[in-house]
Amino acid sequence: MSGVTNIIDSNFTDISSKATERLVYNHPVLNTGAKNPMTLQRQEIKDRLDASPHSKTIVDLDEIIEKWVWKMWELSKRSREDSKYRREELDVKLNWKRVNFWQSEAVFTRPAQLRMPKSQILFRTHFSNNTESEQEYSLRAERSTITTLNFTFMRGFTKEKEGCVTLKLPNEVLEVGGGLRHEQRVDYGKDSTFETQMTWSADSAIRVAPHSKANAELCITEEEYSADFSVEVRFSGRISAMISTRNNTGGYYKYMEGDLATIFAELSRTGGIGGSSGQFEIHEQTQTVRTVMTGKCAFRYGIEQHVNVEQEKLPMLPSSSIKTNEPPPKYRPLFLSNNAH
Repeated sequence: MSGVTNIIDSNFTDISSKATERLVYNHPVLNTGAKNPMTLQRQEIKDRLDASPHSKTIVDLDEIIEKWVWKMWELSKRSREDSKYRREELDVKLNWKRVNFWQSEAVFTRPAQLRMPKSQILFRTHFSNNTESEQEYSLRAERSTITTLNFTFMRGFTKEKEGCVTLKLPNEVLEVGGGLRHEQRVDYGKDSTFETQMTWSADSAIRVAPHSKANAELCITEEEYSADFSVEVRFSGRISAMISTRNNTGGYYKYMEGDLATIFAELSRTGGIGGSSGQFEIHEQTQTVRTVMTGKCAFRYGIEQHVNVEQEKLPMLPSSSIKTNEPPPKYRPLFLSNNAH
């Protein structure tokens, strides 16, 4: 059997036809025109959230496609060359470059609740004035806090290659959470926590009355925000795969490709997606697969800072311990004469 060289994983175009079998599966005419991002209806999101279970359901798209690849490989065995290999001896590489993904804007839903900011003391000091006049002191301090954004997916999918959803934070968070980026990019179906450092500083003049003590504190107010989020994702296009012997030994290669919507439709009918088949909707007219990813988010961020100053009188010292600047008294010696009568 002739050898094969210059195999490129990204497009599989440099493979000799003599050494490679090509299997093209379900080749419908696709509308390749650009599609605009969708706007997901809020009522539809609410209905899906109410109907969805509370358990975590994350599907691996690569595993779904690999099931289809092995099924087609079994059905396409036509020669002794195909039959002499076991699946354990073969490897599959998927190519997603001809698959396009779109998403709607994320919708955040939360029960109506009052905001309950929490105060945190970052720095505390005190100034004591034991003099008879007012004194002025300088307060300079700089401290940092951590802003935390946590996203947890309850329903969705993952994909090995790069891919993410863009979540635009709610306006009510952006209005008070200084320094937060408007858009957060989160990998498909992967729980993520983002932390950023926020610096707070104070430079104030503190006036302290005579015989008084001033206690100064640098405080910040933090707010916690939690909500459910939903985002619609659609994808369409053609997926291709290469089956080859592991470590490229043996010279066996088989190329196959198929329309993604057709693959999902067939796997849904045959149970190839498992208990998550209802998670995906297939639109045959547009050859598009549609799903809604849901999850929970929890944010913690600072919203304001302030300096608290409280003054109190110093305790009175005993008179014996009071220090004065008066000089010690002067004494005159007293001489007594022995001749006094």
